[in-house]
Amino acid sequence: MLSIIVSFVAGLLLALLGFWICGGGIPGIIVAVILAVAGYVGVSFLTQPERKLGQVLASAIPNGQKAVEAIDAANANLSTIGGLRSQVRDQLVGKEVDDFAVATRALVQFVESNPQSYDTLRHYVNVYGVQTEKLLRGYVEVEQSGATDQIAKARSETIEALQVLEQTAAGELSRAVESKTLALSADSDAIVRLASLDGYTQNSQNTNMDAAGNSSAGGAGGVGSAGSANNGFAGNGNAQGGNR
Repeated sequence: MLSIIVSFVAGLLLALLGFWICGGGIPGIIVAVILAVAGYVGVSFLTQPERKLGQVLASAIPNGQKAVEAIDAANANLSTIGGLRSQVRDQLVGKEVDDFAVATRALVQFVESNPQSYDTLRHYVNVYGVQTEKLLRGYVEVEQSGATDQIAKARSETIEALQVLEQTAAGELSRAVESKTLALSADSDAIVRLASLDGYTQNSQNTNMDAAGNSSAGGAGGVGSAGSANNGFAGNGNAQGGNR
């Protein structure tokens, strides 16, 4: 809101300045209009807050701007699909559209947290998002035509296509997460490898734990034996006392 106000004021001031410099009249009005538009657009661009991905500025992240563009394209696609969804009368078709939108938003949210996966989202929107818009627009036109026999056929085909699209969105999300899982596996292998160089392995750790356990058990056994021996001596002493 503040950016809009500042841009408007800047455009107005430039317009007044241009009008005054030109001495008024038609030329002054033309220059004022041009300067007003240029001032508003320029200041709006300069004062626009920088986008963030998570809690980090997009410019500070590798491929951050590309991720922002992919996310914006996906959100615009979802907005268009939402508008078409509001025109759908059939409840089952509407439900499938909603399920598709949920699956797509899950992919968008993942890319917001993992900008390096922007290419997956961009491909998904360019290929499947555009086709989904075309599919729904065609279905709405058929549904509004009133041709009952054609509506039934269009309904069946649209539901089938939307179910495939939902599975596709889930598959793209799985593919995007897979790269993160592979990176996690690589990190895990690296940690194990570095630890083994320092003599720490899972097997050696288990061996040390077993040795410590045996040592404790041995110590307890020794104490028990000593106690038994003392009891034996005490018993012999009592017996000797009785004999006396």
